[in-house]
Amino acid sequence: MDRLTSMAIFVSVVDLGSFTAAAKAHDISATMVAKHVNALEARLDTRLLHRTTRRLSPTEAGRRFTEACRRVLADVAIAEAVGAEVAQTPVGRLRIAAPIAFGTERVAPLLATYLDCFPDMQAELVLGDRKVDLIEEGFDLAFRIGALEDDWLVAHPLAPYRLMLAAAPAYLERHGHPQTPVDLRGHRLIGFAQFGADDRWTLVGPSGEHVVPLPPPRLRINHAAALRQAAVAGYGIILQSRVTLDGDLASGRLIPVLADYAPEPRPLTLVRLPDRRMTAGLRAFVEMAVSAFSDDA
Repeated sequence: MDRLTSMAIFVSVVDLGSFTAAAKAHDISATMVAKHVNALEARLDTRLLHRTTRRLSPTEAGRRFTEACRRVLADVAIAEAVGAEVAQTPVGRLRIAAPIAFGTERVAPLLATYLDCFPDMQAELVLGDRKVDLIEEGFDLAFRIGALEDDWLVAHPLAPYRLMLAAAPAYLERHGHPQTPVDLRGHRLIGFAQFGADDRWTLVGPSGEHVVPLPPPRLRINHAAALRQAAVAGYGIILQSRVTLDGDLASGRLIPVLADYAPEPRPLTLVRLPDRRMTAGLRAFVEMAVSAFSDDA
């Protein structure tokens, strides 16, 4: 039998003076109350109660045991209250993985806001464009761009991840503005292998889908920030995420190219392990991320 339950029932027997009253208080039978008391006496190898036909009273050992039980049960109640408070209050540490561009531009600022809201939380953000293993690498959450392969993970769909074409005004003044997707073949392009093959771009626009054959880019860069800097410097046209380009578009350092044409948006998902015991900190971040990234990224 559960020792704490037996102790609580025993204290009720002493306080209420009968097995019947204790049984009613705990919503069990008087026979079950007797079994709990007998189990305690057997464990302690001593008699805890004087039993008569009219009343029950604790022995000296029973009286001292009752007081000890009260202290233990009070400590348990305090521990449970603390546990319940921790479960409801974000406290602890989160380890989050995200793609470099999206993590830099969107997740890092969100984490700053999150940590301001929950001062007892800590967070580690790991940026990289490879798919991480949440279990092996100890991540609580990961942002994924593209179709999910791990269908056993708990997935929180976010707004699609959109790409666009852009170039510096100086480049377009020198080389002209493309008017159709086919015109891209006569321009200098800056390649980014993570977005697919370098020999074609698939763009969708008012007239449908266009698969544009392209010459191999003379310049290929594997980091979105460096790719953007090359475009700002006027080297050529890039195909990049709107997340990465927002600041340069707002300042005029880059301008859209073929604004009506873009690749199909890519799924963006926040994934976590299928653990039903979500901590308050994890739950709060998931809710904040889903709310923040409900608009197009």
